[in-house]
Amino acid sequence: MKTIVSFGLLILVTSIALGGMTSDASAQSDSPLLKIAKRTQEQIYNQISSDSSDEIKRLFTEGTQKINSIEALENDDISYAKEHFLSAMKIFTEISKQLAISNEVPQAEINSMSTEIRNPSNNLQRLQVYVNNLKIIAEKQNVLIDFSESDRLFDEARQQITDHQFVSAMETIYKIKVAIIEINKDLREEASKQEFQRAKKYVQRYIEQLDRLIENTKKQGVTDEIIEKLETGKQNLSSAENPSEIVEEIRKIMVLKNQFELTKNDVLESRVLQAEKSLSRLLVINGVDQTVLIDAKDILQNIKQYLYEGEFDKADKLLNNLIKQLQEIKNSL
Repeated sequence: MKTIVSFGLLILVTSIALGGMTSDASAQSDSPLLKIAKRTQEQIYNQISSDSSDEIKRLFTEGTQKINSIEALENDDISYAKEHFLSAMKIFTEISKQLAISNEVPQAEINSMSTEIRNPSNNLQRLQVYVNNLKIIAEKQNVLIDFSESDRLFDEARQQITDHQFVSAMETIYKIKVAIIEINKDLREEASKQEFQRAKKYVQRYIEQLDRLIENTKKQGVTDEIIEKLETGKQNLSSAENPSEIVEEIRKIMVLKNQFELTKNDVLESRVLQAEKSLSRLLVINGVDQTVLIDAKDILQNIKQYLYEGEFDKADKLLNNLIKQLQEIKNSL
């Protein structure tokens, strides 16, 4: 009967391992997977004796080798660790069955223990809701993420639950969680790329503004020292490598502008930026008269030229007309 208890505990430990893992735990160096596998190994080891068959001893050696391979978790190799964890648990399950059979435990009793594991439908449903939310996020961010593998695993788990194969369903649920880790990773990477691309576009626009400011300061007779500092700020901003560096360099430029009272045209520049964004959005909308938009682009360039030349009143008047024109186009859609 001791072997029956061991087999029941093995199923319970496997259920906990596969049903209770969180998405971020699998990358920790002090791996819960490794702890569970070693605990299970110890349970099996205590049941093996010198009278056990050579097949059982061979399987135990193979399972031990799989546990040693789970050390790959320390290198954040999630798929590698998952593969060896599942292999080890299957091997130890097989050993428990053989030990039970060798002690003349009825197979029906072993099977009944397997079916007594709690139905994991609720856990599966929570994961499905989570993945559905990830799909919405990916669509909103216009990120191409392959959900085919997770969808296949969900179908497989649902069928296993229907067939009351709850241990197998738990294993599939663990695979789903590993797939979710990869999806989250892909989403973060794509979001980071998009954030950097948006930041670089903003830098390009901001440098245009800075060029206009530098040109105006030269015409106003501002000292060479101030102009040199603005030029240095522009250079540093152009070479910024990530969004945090970009934000820091823009902050330094703003401090510089405040220090030398060079902010009087910032509101006007901000309105130009908003008009430019509105125009960019209209350019990709079907049904908008492209001739009108081309005229609007020409007007925007004229506004920027006035700003270069320090003709702020002319730029302001033309900008007001452009904003009104863009608003009329949007209202007609």
